[in-house]
Amino acid sequence: MGAWGVAILSNDIAEDISFIYKDLLGDKYSNEDASKIVINEFLNDLDDDEITTFWLSLALIQWKLGRLQEDVKTKALHIIESGIDLEHWEEDLKVKKKREVVLLKLKDQLNSPQPETKKVRKYFVSETKLKAKDAISYQLNSGDFIILKVIGIIVEWTGNRYPLFELCDWKGKNIPSREAINKLKLIKEIYSVNGQISNKIAIFTSGKRDDPTKRMNLVAEDVNIVMDMETPYTLISWKEFDEYLSANYNFK
Repeated sequence: MGAWGVAILSNDIAEDISFIYKDLLGDKYSNEDASKIVINEFLNDLDDDEITTFWLSLALIQWKLGRLQEDVKTKALHIIESGIDLEHWEEDLKVKKKREVVLLKLKDQLNSPQPETKKVRKYFVSETKLKAKDAISYQLNSGDFIILKVIGIIVEWTGNRYPLFELCDWKGKNIPSREAINKLKLIKEIYSVNGQISNKIAIFTSGKRDDPTKRMNLVAEDVNIVMDMETPYTLISWKEFDEYLSANYNFK
């Protein structure tokens, strides 16, 4: 289990539960059916020391959505009261103490009235028709165009697919040819510590209204790519892109 803190939901299992459970609810599954699917899917794959994390996470996620089931609540409270979860935090007594405080807070929360049942929308999957080595033009609010080249496509286990771009140091009215695009240098950001470096930008579609297609056109294929798919890179949505360009490159 990947955990990055003592909070109940600060771990990979909780993130996976939240995504699958909410996606099922958003797809019109009943709470009972969604819970049954999640429980069956996870318990078959979890190690013994991960099962406590599973039940605690599921209980809190359900409670926050106003959908806590009595059997899930019972299992979570038993884990808290038995102290079995704290056995996984024995290596650092200070951290163990913090976890104990978190568990007691969760106990009070689960025993308190739930919020009203929240409606869960179906998860939006970001998709792209672009492919590696595509070059696109993007029209700024000023009417000028910039050129971005697709390094590759990032694929997440959630089904999201979105391009990772390198940004050319060019702005203008007339789109350059493929040969000219291949000769363009990459624009650089200025950092106080590392000087000037070229940044990679991953851009995803955040919803149905976040549609860049009216301002974006494929202008060349199989162009030269300079950078690779490795981190770090900046991750933003298309609706944030104009502000990002203005703040970092004075592209308006």
